Amino acid sequence: MRSAISKGTGYFSESCLSPCFLATLLSLPLILLLAAHASALQQMEPKEFAQGVEYTLLMSRDDKVCTHMLALFNSDLKQFGYEKYDAHEEFKSIGWRREKYVRMEGERKVEGSAEVANIDINNDGTKDLLFRRTTSMRGYDRHVLHIFPNIATIEKEWTLDEIVRSPGRISHGGYSLEQPPTKGTGKSKQASIPPLAGVSLLEPFTLHGTTYINMRPLYELSAGSDPASEFSRINVITKYRQGKYGGGPEPNEPETGERDDICYYKVRTKKFVPE
Repeated sequence: MRSAISKGTGYFSESCLSPCFLATLLSLPLILLLAAHASALQQMEPKEFAQGVEYTLLMSRDDKVCTHMLALFNSDLKQFGYEKYDAHEEFKSIGWRREKYVRMEGERKVEGSAEVANIDINNDGTKDLLFRRTTSMRGYDRHVLHIFPNIATIEKEWTLDEIVRSPGRISHGGYSLEQPPTKGTGKSKQASIPPLAGVSLLEPFTLHGTTYINMRPLYELSAGSDPASEFSRINVITKYRQGKYGGGPEPNEPETGERDDICYYKVRTKKFVPE
């Protein structure tokens, strides 16, 4: 069964795509971005929902990876109307398992659970401990990856506080996209890359012995071709190196994340019509 995806980008007017606005957006606390998105969701009508039709490649720094995953995603969209990650060895190789953790409600311990994997997420030759928590906003899932570098599986009772204070983290709402310099005076294909992507679903995978993270937007809320929703249709494949992206437990926590973006895709959508 397909899970609903969460934490997209919502809707903004065309003026929102100005560099000034985007700089302001990226500097906002995550909680304000969530509030803005929740407000947008309240205005959604079922007729506005979309489903994926086809991915196109916007940027590639590794053609073998980008063309392979492009074919995989487009095959899924053609057969199922969505990306069926758990049907592919690239994603199954992560080996997610579900483990319990505890959190405190006053003096009472309450159990929760998260997905856990032991993979070399940063490609340094040593396996890392990775937690994936799924949070929900108005019925849509949103992933947060908590990374403990160079730690094998530890048989202990984890607390939620320990997990959220992990040394590494990926928790994106607005994700700034790299803009390769335009060469010459001709029209560049890469000029179509927007400055920002809104990503929600975080899916690590391995290919040819290297670990990548696929970061999918909430394009279900981007029906039509409104330019203001452009960044809601950008899918990113990146290689994580170290540090933290996205909001954490401490206010004004600096982002220290380092990554190498490998592929940018744009998904074409159509109006979703329930069967």
